[in-house]
Amino acid sequence: MQIQPAITGSGQKPAARKTTPEVKKTNGKAKAKVINTPSDKTGVLKYDPDAKIQLLAPKNPKRVGCEGWKRFNLYKNGMKIKDFIKAGGKTIDLDWDRDRGFIATEDRDKVGSQSKSPKATFNMK
Repeated sequence: MQIQPAITGSGQKPAARKTTPEVKKTNGKAKAKVINTPSDKTGVLKYDPDAKIQLLAPKNPKRVGCEGWKRFNLYKNGMKIKDFIKAGGKTIDLDWDRDRGFIATEDRDKVGSQSKSPKATFNMK
């Protein structure tokens, strides 16, 4: 265990301070670790999986060859969000591309929607 002096401004002798945490002893019984799997997780989905994606960019705006470029090529006009995710897309791609006006999603970018991105408007029928 290392002891470092604490800095005091009164000219007194510095007080010792422990820098390593104390380890609590157990009764010799090890607790089993709980490993969460993706199927164990429940909660609110960020996007409606059945909502459609509309492409607004005329061509892929990403740098050729990067992972984002490959995932942007997964978008098809009118495809559902769940199909994009199954094909290897990520929700962070949806966020990034919506914010920059590259795509619009049916559930979030309809005119008058509270979560509408200022650059993206879904107008597909």
